[in-house]
Amino acid sequence: MKMKIQRWAKRKFAQPIQQALKQGISARNMSISLALGITVGLIPFYGVTTILVGIIAVSLRLNFIAMQIAHYIVHPIQIALIIPFFRLGSTVMNGSDVSFTVKQYLHSFKVDFWGALKELWMVNLSAIAVWLIISIPLSFLLYFLLRRLIKKYLVRLSHVRA
Repeated sequence: MKMKIQRWAKRKFAQPIQQALKQGISARNMSISLALGITVGLIPFYGVTTILVGIIAVSLRLNFIAMQIAHYIVHPIQIALIIPFFRLGSTVMNGSDVSFTVKQYLHSFKVDFWGALKELWMVNLSAIAVWLIISIPLSFLLYFLLRRLIKKYLVRLSHVRA
């Protein structure tokens, strides 16, 4: 079972990124794409991250596939952080107590997206404000870490080719 998951992860995530690097995408561009894909993928607003990541990739001429992969990888983390973001946002904005579960939140958006948005807009807004504060240093940290890792990978890749 573990081997199946590893093969699946390699095929879906690692290989497309490796292909892009082999085709000549710069370490800088790949690092920015992955860092922004991860950061935007963590926005505590269910249902909009895929579109947002796509718009950012196209408008900034970043690697669309790398950003979508990064966004896809952090999706479970996004869901796990929704309620903590809501609670922190509610505390910072002196809002009402967050008394629903992730399951209830996701269900409300799946059943009636616009109705849930109308009902939870202030909670979402306060959570997004907290995310905005965290996202800037997170993006830079991820960029520098990923750039270092990608450069190491490119050095290893050039030794294998030689």
